[in-house]
Amino acid sequence: MNTSLATFLRWTICCLAALVLTIASGCSTTTMTAGRHQTGAKSIAVVPFENLSSHRHAGLIMTDLATTILHVSPAFDVHEVSAATNDENLRLRHLETDPWERQVGINTAAAVKVGKELKTDYALAGSVGEYGFVDGFGETADVGLTLRLVDVNSGEVVWAGSLSRKAATTAFSEESVHRLAHQVLVELLATMERETAQP
Repeated sequence: MNTSLATFLRWTICCLAALVLTIASGCSTTTMTAGRHQTGAKSIAVVPFENLSSHRHAGLIMTDLATTILHVSPAFDVHEVSAATNDENLRLRHLETDPWERQVGINTAAAVKVGKELKTDYALAGSVGEYGFVDGFGETADVGLTLRLVDVNSGEVVWAGSLSRKAATTAFSEESVHRLAHQVLVELLATMERETAQP
């Protein structure tokens, strides 16, 4: 085998190996939020988000994600809604086991009731408008969420935000809906934390 052919073959093998590694790294993506619980200056209760999407458990999934993300935030001390003693409040965690036609959203007044029972400064309420895949070229993950931060003492909404995002996909990588939901919540909750910290 002559030298130029051997060089060409080595170059081709290296290029193929690099392509395989690129594809493999594109298919393996991880998103994680983890840390120890921290006691912050303000206590907060995350009430179950209303599910307006076509995914049956989207409200519960997003509520659990938001609770976990806030648990590791130094700005908030999360009080679990499951610690509420009132039967009506305990039922909040079971909203999504009801038939869809009986599911109701958590309005500001209900969020304030839960916050008062748990003796928190704030209650976080919201609704999930999009959670799933949309048709197009392949399947594209789609998540949309609206949040309202309610001051329990005054009953006023002190912060509100909404974020909707479709995942950018490539020929070799398909976004996970859960990972996209995590990213949307991290961004939205970080904005809430930053803007409520301002005087």
